[in-house]
Amino acid sequence: MDGASIYREKLTRLETAVAGKEPDRVPITAMSSLFHGRYAGYTAQEIYFDYAKNHDAAIKTAQDFDFDSLLILNGLEGTNMSLTFMKNQPQLAAGARFMLATYHTILKDVYTKWPGAELEPTSHPQFIGKEIMKPDEFGQLIADPSGFLNRVALPRMCPALADPGSPAANAAMLAYGAEIAKAGAASGALIGDLGKMGIPTFPTSWGYAPLDVVSDFLRDIKNIVLDIYRRPDLVKQAADALVDPLIESARLTGAVPPEVKKALGTNVVECFFPLHLNEYLNPKIYNEFYWPSLKKVLNATIDMGQTPYILFEGRHDAHLDTLLELPKKKIVAVFDKTDPRKVRDVLGDHVILVAGPPNSLLIGGTPQKVDDYMKSLLNDCKDGGMMIYPGADGGISGDARPENVKALIDAVKKYGEY
Repeated sequence: MDGASIYREKLTRLETAVAGKEPDRVPITAMSSLFHGRYAGYTAQEIYFDYAKNHDAAIKTAQDFDFDSLLILNGLEGTNMSLTFMKNQPQLAAGARFMLATYHTILKDVYTKWPGAELEPTSHPQFIGKEIMKPDEFGQLIADPSGFLNRVALPRMCPALADPGSPAANAAMLAYGAEIAKAGAASGALIGDLGKMGIPTFPTSWGYAPLDVVSDFLRDIKNIVLDIYRRPDLVKQAADALVDPLIESARLTGAVPPEVKKALGTNVVECFFPLHLNEYLNPKIYNEFYWPSLKKVLNATIDMGQTPYILFEGRHDAHLDTLLELPKKKIVAVFDKTDPRKVRDVLGDHVILVAGPPNSLLIGGTPQKVDDYMKSLLNDCKDGGMMIYPGADGGISGDARPENVKALIDAVKKYGEY
């Protein structure tokens, strides 16, 4: 088949699965942040700092591995930046959602480290938690989230912007805006070339759990856990204050122009939610402090017609039943360490299940062990519709053995038909 025919076949398979139905077979939805670079012979430094090399590596990987979709994620979490600019500089908000290595060199942000900069050229980038907001500043965040992020948090997070309005800060902002445009053009070119090969891409908007914003970017995990006990009312109020900004983030970034929807051939818009604190909280704390504000954002996103695509990082076992409070088959649920069989036992087909082998198997296993794992997983879980996410704990590791990734694809084709 030609690229256009392959595209239609894969897009139909993906859309059917996202609708909570059974397609011709289970789709394989891959994500790579480093695997594609190493597979193509590049260092981590090269693919994170050179858009052309990242593009070449992604195309080679797409040619050699028959995924139904391939997301190249070459940044670290940066929703704080998106929220900072959303109100006054919305043109920057979508491009600021991830912190890229190229942005880091301009802004000198304190919470990421990159190969070839602070790390060895072959290393994976790192997100470093920091206490940006002091305990006595909760009130400022609650009263005016956007104002606090702009006036107080941004200069602390990005030393290049430490003196707002200065020539140095203005120059950094101009360079940052130009780099966002350059990165956006590179991303668009990659999506276009993948499409010509028959690899679809869904438009993506950006969401986040309100309490994760406070934890990841302002207080750090260890401090927010203490805050829950020391200043519980302020923690709840801070999470509630971020609900509307995060709903607006989904609305703004999910407003896909008609010509883009036409080019991609789909009306599906997936809203990406990575959950981080969930594993650290017992059910009582989760249901009191974390879930209420997140549930509001998820329901608002669903009401917009978007499909939340949620990464349940860590173990979500203790909180599975809360997902029954959401509309049936309206979220795509990717489980990191929770056994997908348990998800089926608790939720049935209430969510669109996404699961896959852990990276430990793709790194240290054999093709036969991968085949055995996939046969068991698909036999137990595919009924009712699901998708396979290679390397369920974070996408395909840069250390994954290519022969094991190919064994996964072959296994899905053998055991994943309906």
